[in-house]
Amino acid sequence: MTIPETRIRTQNDKPVNAGGQYVLYWMTAARRTQFTFGLQRAVEAANSLGVPLLILEALRVDYPHASDRLHAFIIEGMRDNARACAGTRARYYPWIERAPGEGRGLLAALAKRAALVVTDWYPAFFLGRMTAAAGGRLAVRLEAVDGSGLIPVAAHGRAFPTARGYRGFMQRSLREHLGAFPEQDPLARLERGGAVVPPEVEKRWPSASL
Repeated sequence: MTIPETRIRTQNDKPVNAGGQYVLYWMTAARRTQFTFGLQRAVEAANSLGVPLLILEALRVDYPHASDRLHAFIIEGMRDNARACAGTRARYYPWIERAPGEGRGLLAALAKRAALVVTDWYPAFFLGRMTAAAGGRLAVRLEAVDGSGLIPVAAHGRAFPTARGYRGFMQRSLREHLGAFPEQDPLARLERGGAVVPPEVEKRWPSASL
């Protein structure tokens, strides 16, 4: 595994599902296919378990500060991700909510067939609470990967009340973390394709037309 262990935050005590049909990467904070530790971890897990990779990128309508401008920006990124995944072995599954609550149950439904669920860990906004809540609901192991800085948040050990204190910590610690840099194109290493979205999921939550 090329992902530093300090970047992986397990969100529940559930086991890996040995009979799972795919690794599910739930794309939340790092909505891109390059230079992302979360996607890199998902690819490595899929290769290790001998299963394909399914990527879920969903967009809610009722998150804090949601707006047409933000949604247009995110949907443009989803189009880019669809194009980036088209020439790879990964299955990309974009979904856009049309009414509040419409997407409730989608993640759990996909996780039922998953060997492992991997997502991004981000300490700000509502994403940290959302990830922790998902971990409590899923029946399969959920790993959240911290890709939010050059130094993993867990490696800090404590909060720094002053800029001077943090600057000293960073000068002492940064060098040891620079060697673990995310790969430019983790999908290029994916060994198996053919992830299938369960028919009942496609029927209830049809893939977005981008």
